[in-house]
Amino acid sequence: MELPKIAIVGVPNVGKSTLFNRLIGRKQAIVDDIPGVTRDRQYGVTDWEGRYLTVVDTGGFVPEAAQNSLEKNVKEQALLALEEADLVCFVVNGRQGLTPAEESLARILRKQTKPVILAVNKIDSVDQERLVAEFYKLGFPDTVAVSAETSRGISDLLDKVLQILPIPAGNEETKSDLKLAILGRPNVGKSTLLNALLGEERAVVHHEAGTTRDPLNIRLQRGARLLEIVDTAGIRRKAQTEGKLEKVSVMKALKTAEKSNLILCVVDAKEGVTAQDAKVLGYAEERGRGVILVLNKWDLVPAGTKIKDYKKAVFQKYKRLDYVPVIAVSAKHRRGMKPLFDLIDKVADNFQRRVGTGALNRVFQKALDRQPVPTQSGQNVQIYYATQSGYSPPTFVLFCNRPKLVKESYLRYLERVFRENFDFEGAPIRWLLRKK
Repeated sequence: MELPKIAIVGVPNVGKSTLFNRLIGRKQAIVDDIPGVTRDRQYGVTDWEGRYLTVVDTGGFVPEAAQNSLEKNVKEQALLALEEADLVCFVVNGRQGLTPAEESLARILRKQTKPVILAVNKIDSVDQERLVAEFYKLGFPDTVAVSAETSRGISDLLDKVLQILPIPAGNEETKSDLKLAILGRPNVGKSTLLNALLGEERAVVHHEAGTTRDPLNIRLQRGARLLEIVDTAGIRRKAQTEGKLEKVSVMKALKTAEKSNLILCVVDAKEGVTAQDAKVLGYAEERGRGVILVLNKWDLVPAGTKIKDYKKAVFQKYKRLDYVPVIAVSAKHRRGMKPLFDLIDKVADNFQRRVGTGALNRVFQKALDRQPVPTQSGQNVQIYYATQSGYSPPTFVLFCNRPKLVKESYLRYLERVFRENFDFEGAPIRWLLRKK
């Protein structure tokens, strides 16, 4: 179900992301002393006395942002958050004092019809509460002194929210059916792809590399399936990352991949698949995630280029990944989105595929007849039968007399046979060896 939304807004560096993390109970948003860390709208869920709320973090609001600047894009995202919110939490820095930029933002908030709670942040003690008085001139009667860093006043803030919004108890959010992460190098068009999938300008897109920092979670109902799509920061080689912020962004991107079911590995089709792209694909496979290779910016590839030739060239170089489906799109022009959604559905189904024991062992026996398990150091090695022990990813148990002597090359052979007979496109296959 759709939960009531609280949009957290304010000028840069007043503690919006710290408050966001405090409300949702985990460090989802990156926090740093450098202004302007948050750029996209960031969503999280909090509950207070059995009432569930969606909390929306936004980037620092710069009233006089220059046209075509990154700050202008961030400001537009904050304004969109105001439009969709049921309540606005206007955060100011109590220790810094009232600024002209905050007075400009207050004028904007007074013109709109949504209720506003003024959260005067960084009030860490009773002695500092005198600093709140200056902010009453902004004209918001619902004003609360808080310290997002220490949790002081947070319960008062949430009590105030419940006074303003009549929220029924037990209104939990519906769980998503599929978590989909968008991964790739910087500037390959990940955020543009997210916007194309959603059909709206949801993520900040800018020519500056590294625009996305926090993983950006969006829920999308498509038919009977509820998707959770996560845009992530660009992943570069460790030696190329610059500064703490980029390192933290990359770590969060990789953690997001681990928690996802399916990964869209986005590459720049004009540049081709690089060693770093292959590392991202390999990372997805190692962690047992479903994966699709998305060739973005296909409109920039020379006319007459065939995707089958492109795919052949990729997997001649990276043979181990030849089970990964490849699709060409142009996120900028929103071409190829329906085929991409169809492929997402197919790979998601393959990732969760179960094979009947009878059909499984008929194919397995054929594989054994065609190529028996090789002997090792004169010792006979036998695999008696197979069973599927799990899915997401598909996992098979092989019962053997000498599990430690079954070579990886033979498991690769079995994988090829299984893929020839069952549709596991895009899904890694896991093997477990058990002694019988």
